[in-house]
Amino acid sequence: MSLLPFFAIFCALLAFPPVSADANGDEITALPGLSVRLNFRHYSGFLKASPTHFLHYWFVESQSSPSTDPLIFWFNGGPGCSSLDGLLNEMGPYLVNADGKTMRMNPNAWNEFANVVYMEAPAGVGYSYSTDGNTTTNDDQTSAENYEAVKQFFKTYPAFRNHTLFIMGESYAGVYVPTLTARIVDGLKDFPVNLKV
Repeated sequence: MSLLPFFAIFCALLAFPPVSADANGDEITALPGLSVRLNFRHYSGFLKASPTHFLHYWFVESQSSPSTDPLIFWFNGGPGCSSLDGLLNEMGPYLVNADGKTMRMNPNAWNEFANVVYMEAPAGVGYSYSTDGNTTTNDDQTSAENYEAVKQFFKTYPAFRNHTLFIMGESYAGVYVPTLTARIVDGLKDFPVNLKV
């Protein structure tokens, strides 16, 4: 699949911001190009990772048992690849069709058995941004900001804090995943989560 249809959906998503009745205002109630009624809730928003960096996330609840199924944080690598590639082109619940305007359900979606948070990191990737325009980063800063974003996620969605937690990714996420996991392990005393490695 070419990237052109994929980015056409990105532009359409910008034209239709999420509308929600949930407490944090991030619930998505409609998507352009998707005519199927979904049997799960999904959210899109930003997590403050530093005083100037805000990381975009897209959270899809499990289609099976969102209250008990595991929670996965997914990172595409690159570096510089949007995790929306994973969401809309790989293992997400909906996939972009070749026309770049419509989507279809993915029969192999990971949210058939897990809650999945697609994180766009570092700032400057995808919709993630910096308020001062500075997106210069390194692996240590990225892991620190990813860790802060994970903590912010659990503050926003406290019901998922005790779920079995997996940190996963591909490509350059081979750096993001272990460095973030190390920070989570080091911080378990002060910020306990049910991390599985």
